[in-house]
Parts: sequence; C-alpha cells; structure tokens
Amino acid sequence: MADILHRITIEATPPEVYSALTTIDGIKSWWTDACELADREGGQCKFWFDGKATCFTMVAKRLLPHQRVFWQCINGPREWVGTDLWWEITPTGSHTCQVDFKHMNWITDEGMFPICNSTWGGLMFRLKQSIEASVHEPLFVN
Repeated sequence: MADILHRITIEATPPEVYSALTTIDGIKSWWTDACELADREGGQCKFWFDGKATCFTMVAKRLLPHQRVFWQCINGPREWVGTDLWWEITPTGSHTCQVDFKHMNWITDEGMFPICNSTWGGLMFRLKQSIEASVHEPLFVN
C-alpha cells in the first residue's frame, strides 16, 4: 500500500479551514466547481471532473467539526476506489493551523499515484490561498 502525505500551515482558525473542506462553497474555492457534499457521517460526497465526465463518490466516514475530515472513495477511477482521504486540522496559534492531508491505501505507487501526489500538493496551496487571500480559483473547472 502507498500513501500520499502533505502538510501545510494556514493562517486561519480551525472553523475556517473545516468550512473550506466541508462546504460546497469551500470546495468550489480551491478544488472543483462541481460537487455535492455530505452534511453528516455516512453521507455521500460527489466530485465531478473533465466536464462532468468523471465522478468520484466518497462516503463521509468521520466528520469532527474543526478537527478532522475523513472520506472513503467508493466510486470513481479504479485506482481511487477503496482509498481514504483524511485531513487533520491542528491549531498552532491564535489564528494559525497546521493541516495534515493523507490520501491513503493506494494499491500501488504507479499509475495515477504520482500524478495525484503532485496534484494534491498543488491543491493544498490552493486551499491555503482560498482561505488566506480569498482567492477562489478551483483547479478543476467543468
């Protein structure tokens, strides 16, 4: 199994970071402009790419407000199915957080893995920019 790991510091409060990860407006500001999000654990999140030709479906396994977001991919490209996406938000100051991101349980570190690793690194900086500078530019526009 292979895991993607990224860490970034964001000048924001835990609620601000959590909102960017768990609301439609939040996701649209840095990741994809086409999504549906679960509002409770066990609910499904959907993310569209490539002009809505590709859909990833995640189950919200754990949603701890202002602390953690944990999804499991149940539908999408074969290499993603069964992988887990995890964000941990840790306050490091009065208005600063460390965000640890893991995309875990890849079957191999070949195929889509290297591309996704690079993409997630870029996406973490887009997340930071969307929160700190209110720059709302999703990487994927359908």
